[in-house]
Amino acid sequence: MEEVEFEGGVYVKAVEVASLALMSSKAFQLSIGEQDGCDGFVIREEGGALHAYQNSCPHTGAPLNWTPDQFLTRSGRYIQCSIHGAMFLTETGECFSGPCAGKFLTRLNIVEKSDWVYISVADIQKSPSK
Repeated sequence: MEEVEFEGGVYVKAVEVASLALMSSKAFQLSIGEQDGCDGFVIREEGGALHAYQNSCPHTGAPLNWTPDQFLTRSGRYIQCSIHGAMFLTETGECFSGPCAGKFLTRLNIVEKSDWVYISVADIQKSPSK
C-alpha cells in the first residue's frame, strides 16, 4: 500500500471521493505490512463533510454494515449497527440509541486530497488485529 505524507502525518489512500454521494457510505480494508490492518468506512454527510470510523460496534465488536457499503439508516442521517440496531451520530460516532449508548465508534483521522480520502497510518497501526 502506497504511503504518502500530508500535514506532518503518514496516510494511505482508502476511498475515491467521487464514489461517495451525499448521505452515503463506503467500506475499505487497509493493511500495512503483515500484521497491521484496518476495516473501516467513510461517510459523506448531507452538507458534504467526510468522516471515517473503524467498522466495529463498541457493544459487540461486530461489523456495523448491513450489506457491503451500507452503514447508514435509510434516511442517511445516522450510522446504524446491523446486529442490534444501535444508532450513532455521523459527525462524532457517539451512540445515542441502543445497548452502547454513550460510547463512541473509533474515529479515523483523514485527509481529503486529489479526489481521494486518505487514512492515517497511525490509526491503522492502533486498530485491533483482525
